[in-house]
Amino acid sequence: MKFKAVDASAISYIFKTLGDFMDDATIISTKDGIKVSGIDPSRVVFIDIFLPSAYFEEFESEEKETYGVSLEDINGVMRRVGKNDSVIIETAQEKIKIDINDDFERIFSLPILTTQEQQNPSINLEFPFKAKLLTVTFADVIESLANLGDSITISSEGGKLYFEVTGDMGSSKIELSVDNGGLIESEGSDATGNYGIEYILNTTKMRKPSDTVQLLFGSQLPLKLHFELPQGGYGDFYIAPRVE
Repeated sequence: MKFKAVDASAISYIFKTLGDFMDDATIISTKDGIKVSGIDPSRVVFIDIFLPSAYFEEFESEEKETYGVSLEDINGVMRRVGKNDSVIIETAQEKIKIDINDDFERIFSLPILTTQEQQNPSINLEFPFKAKLLTVTFADVIESLANLGDSITISSEGGKLYFEVTGDMGSSKIELSVDNGGLIESEGSDATGNYGIEYILNTTKMRKPSDTVQLLFGSQLPLKLHFELPQGGYGDFYIAPRVE
């Protein structure tokens, strides 16, 4: 496996987001691209990220390659990524080599972990409500509510989307709609779901690699956050509803 990304910062934020949920990850590389998926230790969040071969400036892979990596180690290296850096990640001799390049070259070598490909859940859900909005808007809303409580109620009514948090410090409710410019589009019926806000907050770093996000939910259903990435890539986060 070998790939080169011109926007090293975008790749670094994808790994940072993964590191907020899991200690280790399994990277599956095929000729179509790379996929990283898994369930966080609390078994609340299922993550499925796909970066197609066209996402990268250069991409090489066998039919199927599987590698275990320490996200702490990778993020320790990727913290060194600058705004204008490119990055090459490749495997060789049981190591993962990360080559960060701008004005000068920095090469890091990390061990490949022994891992087995996980049997991830098959998710085939029909969500009553779906909205699309700018990722920066979504991140701003969640970050503005995160300190008010530990759970968030997400609801839809008449095509509008509402975020509400109630806690010891008070309560706040934010309305987004196509009319007020908060949503790009919305469709579906009225629904309400309650989720742990910390898990949603951990996805907001995706504002760096992703311009738009689709938010899908329904009563007693997981919240699906579908972050759209260039060239048909995506980052999907399924967050289980809270049981009060």
